[in-house]
Amino acid sequence: MSDSEAACATAAQGLGIALVSMPFAVGYLETGRLLRVLPDWYVDDGNISIYYAEQKLLPGKTRAFVDFIIEQFAERGLGQRFSAL
Repeated sequence: MSDSEAACATAAQGLGIALVSMPFAVGYLETGRLLRVLPDWYVDDGNISIYYAEQKLLPGKTRAFVDFIIEQFAERGLGQRFSAL
């Protein structure tokens, strides 16, 4: 059992609130054993990072991908939405 599974099981027993990623919570949510406290917010499985070479050595396809990801985060407000502040 992972920490997330233990957190779900504990919360389902009424012993607190759990902050877990959706794959762990879905079964509990579907059966009604857990309820979403903050329905517009969720935790993901980890950080998103893009590692690439220096700008002068960056291939065009890589630059296009990096620009696309940055644009999508900006358009959807994902940076602010996922911020812990």
